[in-house]
Amino acid sequence: MGTVLSLAIIATAIFAAYALKKFYDRPYIVNFSLAAMLLLIVVRTLMLQPITGLGYAAIILCTIAGVFQAFLGVKSIKSSQQIQA
Repeated sequence: MGTVLSLAIIATAIFAAYALKKFYDRPYIVNFSLAAMLLLIVVRTLMLQPITGLGYAAIILCTIAGVFQAFLGVKSIKSSQQIQA
């Protein structure tokens, strides 16, 4: 399971890098892919036993950053819909 999550993190990071170049006009795609990657990192870190202080710091920081990226994605969708209307 850990290997699958690690590969999913790598695949999501590659997609986020690709989306950054390809979907420049739609930043919400990048925001949501980064949020998904951070969520996967949190899940992968939770699977580590024992979790050290650095692991807890990674969990806290990635959770905060993931929520922030999701918020930016929602904000980007709303602003792009207002421009189109």
